Amino acid sequence: MAAGLVAVISMVLWGVFFHTTLLTSQIDTVIWHAHEMIFAYAMAVIVGFLLTAVQNWTGIQTLIGKPLLALFALWASARFLPFVADKYLLFQAIIDISFLLFSLIAIAYPIIKTKQWKHIGVIAKLLFMVIAHSLFYLGLLGFVEQGVTWGLYLGFYLILSLILMMIRRLIPFFIERGLGLDYELKNSKFLDVLSLILMVVYIPVEVFFNTPISTVIATLLIVIHSIRLIYWYHPKIWTKPLLWGLYLAYGLLILGFGFKVLSYFIILPPHLDVHSFAFGIGLITISMMSRVSLGHTGNNVFNPPKQLNIIFILLLLSFIFRIIFPMLSMAYYSEWILVAQVFWISAFTWFLWIYAPMFFKARIDGKFG
Repeated sequence: MAAGLVAVISMVLWGVFFHTTLLTSQIDTVIWHAHEMIFAYAMAVIVGFLLTAVQNWTGIQTLIGKPLLALFALWASARFLPFVADKYLLFQAIIDISFLLFSLIAIAYPIIKTKQWKHIGVIAKLLFMVIAHSLFYLGLLGFVEQGVTWGLYLGFYLILSLILMMIRRLIPFFIERGLGLDYELKNSKFLDVLSLILMVVYIPVEVFFNTPISTVIATLLIVIHSIRLIYWYHPKIWTKPLLWGLYLAYGLLILGFGFKVLSYFIILPPHLDVHSFAFGIGLITISMMSRVSLGHTGNNVFNPPKQLNIIFILLLLSFIFRIIFPMLSMAYYSEWILVAQVFWISAFTWFLWIYAPMFFKARIDGKFG
């Protein structure tokens, strides 16, 4: 619910910032936009997902009731604070970083208590997210010269890394379940390990050094993830929006690495790789939210709302206007951005319209949740 709301509100505000001078902020609005997409939207989805998943993994109840409300309050409070005076920036930093810090504790505790060390990578990525967010604010406060840039990019690529790790489990599982397959889709342990190692190297090289080495690693990652995409393909996924949405989102992530490699050889509009990754993250998270929200409200995940097809198409249209059209012509760059923003806002508004009633009712199957 929170992720859906901030996806709409922050994009509306970004549209106002980008196209008008009606509002001013105490920080650079481009920085604000990047920060909200990374540390507000994406982290709301990830924390919500992990609090649920960790409970399933460990059998230990994660935050519910007032503690969960308090965690949400930390997250929500920080959404409004960029508009206050500079003298409150330290106060904002403490609140905003506290959300991630307490989320880390709530997610790590059950994993450590049950000694499920196979999930230690999740804890490590969340810990580095806290470090990335701290770097961001140390930059804003003037203590670390490159802190803002390092914090944003480190946080962004950590989210990408976490999603690439999770979809290794989720996409083939959902396709097998969603299509009722009587066999497991092909996977490769070698590719899994190689992908993990390459991302561990890619992130610091790309964030802190930005050398040609990152282009070489991106090329290898394109090959690895393309092979996975082929392994997991089934023609019947196109009949199920909760499947094709995830599958195409994975393709957009691979395309992000493709733009990274292409930008080394030719001049492209700025940040195409970052925004391709961002749209892949957006499509994969809204696909996950659409599925998980059904399952955890007692609704049938195999019979999702038919409007999901339109919602996901709207997000893909946003991608086309933000990424593809600027490649064809920069003359109407501002117009392309505006149309992309409208499609993004429309997709998440429609998502909220369908799912918000589910969030405010008891589970229809009468179970706890």
